[in-house]
Amino acid sequence: MKIKQLYSRYEDIIPDFSGFMEYAEKPLKKSFRINTLKAKRNSILLLLKDLKTKQLPFYNDGYVLQEKHSLGNHITHSLGLIYVQEIASMVPVIVLDPKPGEAVLDLCAAPGSKTTQIGQAMRNEGLLVANEMNRKRMIGLIHNIKRCGLFNETVIGLRGQKIDRVFPDYFDRILIDAPCSAEGTIRKSKAVLFHWGLKNIERMAKIQKGIITSGFRALRPGGTMVYSTCTIAPEENEAVVAYLLQRFPEADLMPISIPHFKTRQGITTWQGESFDKKLGSCARILPQDNDTAPFFIAKITKMGVCRHRVNYMGKIGFEGSAIAYFCRRFGIDVKRFQGYAVFQKDDVSYIATPQVYSFWEMKAVRRGLEVGKIYDQEIKPDNDFVQLFGNNSVRNSYEVKEWQMKKFLRGEIVKVNPTPGLEKGFVILSYKKLPIAIGRFNGKEIKSAVKRERRIPMFPRID
Repeated sequence: MKIKQLYSRYEDIIPDFSGFMEYAEKPLKKSFRINTLKAKRNSILLLLKDLKTKQLPFYNDGYVLQEKHSLGNHITHSLGLIYVQEIASMVPVIVLDPKPGEAVLDLCAAPGSKTTQIGQAMRNEGLLVANEMNRKRMIGLIHNIKRCGLFNETVIGLRGQKIDRVFPDYFDRILIDAPCSAEGTIRKSKAVLFHWGLKNIERMAKIQKGIITSGFRALRPGGTMVYSTCTIAPEENEAVVAYLLQRFPEADLMPISIPHFKTRQGITTWQGESFDKKLGSCARILPQDNDTAPFFIAKITKMGVCRHRVNYMGKIGFEGSAIAYFCRRFGIDVKRFQGYAVFQKDDVSYIATPQVYSFWEMKAVRRGLEVGKIYDQEIKPDNDFVQLFGNNSVRNSYEVKEWQMKKFLRGEIVKVNPTPGLEKGFVILSYKKLPIAIGRFNGKEIKSAVKRERRIPMFPRID
């Protein structure tokens, strides 16, 4: 199948169809988000100085590359300081607008681009439930959550259609970035040309209706739910939202407006079928408007009287041995950890928000972020934990030059000069006062403790 054959059925609902087709056949520019959970914006941009980037006009944390480059091999990606994400894919979370301290659900979370974006918007506060039923996809989700330093998250594995049975009227905000026929991914990959078909669209629409219904029941009255897809088919977009409005009189649509980012209105008729006029409040993102992939977004609210959730009122755990070691070893004020829960599972200590620690509705696959692993009488601090809490260390911290940092992140040994306050054992390596990783000092050199899967290659690939 050719690209025009795939999109020809939408010619009547895209007024400037020739412009749409022109952009549909162009490759996407590389884009990414900076992760301000781990470092300040200026510190991250300093590490990106070798790249030609441009900030997105509608989103302060979003950037686009002005040249061809493999971001996956860049130091900032290895450190979790950036997340490679398509521009239109950033918009659903902007529309959702999650706040610190809220209870938020990402119902179809893998691979984690929007989950980590939500966690960043929440400033690592409150409760973020990331749901993913597929166990293989869950592995990638957990990897990205950890790489970005989230500890306000808990990962669960329910079928999306059953989420309401466990969490009725529970969440302040819910994101449903629904599984779909993925027609909008054509600028990234031509794979959709080989599996596209009307039967697949019908199959996905059936799944989506079950998910959006369950998600809406899990939303508390007064809450906000965003439904999005990366497809153009009205059967998977407006028709699914119209189905929700028909079933639930308390469901209503909210207008979507993003300064400096163009969107089109949702459609209200398709192939002889008429939808509620409210569907015009939905947003269609077309590639020719902002040089992005196509996307669909609906912002939904549940009318009614808000009822407060019944939270677990037990004591918040604080197993402080790992934190005490970390503060003592690196001269960090223990007060930085007040208000968090610290707990142990097997030989690993974790840190999380009180809301994550007291999450009791179902058994979680993962909660919080690793503080460190216990070896005999010693604790090896976790790299991502060090990046979050290792700044302002006054002992056992070593500042490296750029070439040493790159060498260390490749897993190599860094020789050091005699330095006051540097003792044998685990040390924090910093670059421009930014903690980057943990290593082990033997008196003459520091051996990298960066995990193999997080190391950078010897020669970054250019494509």
